[in-house]
Amino acid sequence: MTQRRLTIFLHWSLFMLLLAMIKGGSANEVLRLTFVGAGALWLAMTATRGMLGKPGPKLQGSLRTAYPWMHRGMYAALAVSVAANAAALPGWASLDLAWNSLLVLLIAGAFHGLFHFWRHNVLYDNALRMMLPRFMHKIL
Repeated sequence: MTQRRLTIFLHWSLFMLLLAMIKGGSANEVLRLTFVGAGALWLAMTATRGMLGKPGPKLQGSLRTAYPWMHRGMYAALAVSVAANAAALPGWASLDLAWNSLLVLLIAGAFHGLFHFWRHNVLYDNALRMMLPRFMHKIL
């Protein structure tokens, strides 16, 4: 499996795990352990191999300058959420901290998704094709 495919898999798996944890509550330890493991793997991949996303030539001005920082912010939110949930598993941190970190990650992820939706539909730079699995490209 290539780094890109694994990143796409982890991206959407973490999104679905986040939704499942928010819907069912963060008390399910199997979901939380899976979230922590997948998040730690993705963060380790990013730390060793760097981010895959690039701003693209159609993104100009201050948004182009802010692009890598916005993605670093998303990784920071993921890291905090993974750490809070990892600490809550053995009882070293409260479930409230883990729950709040999930909510912050969900809100940041919503803005992240809206930004890339805007890029794809206004700038026509195929931003959604970069992170959607190949079988979904025909619906874009």
